[in-house]
Amino acid sequence: MNHRSADRAYAEIRGLILSGEAPPGAPLREEALAAMVGVSRTPIREALRRLESEYYVARTPAGRLVVAHWDADDVAELFAMRAMLEG
Repeated sequence: MNHRSADRAYAEIRGLILSGEAPPGAPLREEALAAMVGVSRTPIREALRRLESEYYVARTPAGRLVVAHWDADDVAELFAMRAMLEG
């Protein structure tokens, strides 16, 4: 697999999530993402696995991937853990 394609796919999908263009709960379909990024589905799969491991993407009980939803408690807990690790 071309890692450059996977890195590009990762950056573009992450950008969609961070910009709010792909809001929490939005489905992430490999075919649509591949067409949008201009790569095959293989780099998209790799990018989605990476995003899932970083909690940008969540898997539904049915196995579909969606943009993760973070509430205020999740964000507060994340910052508390980060403060403990960096402090």
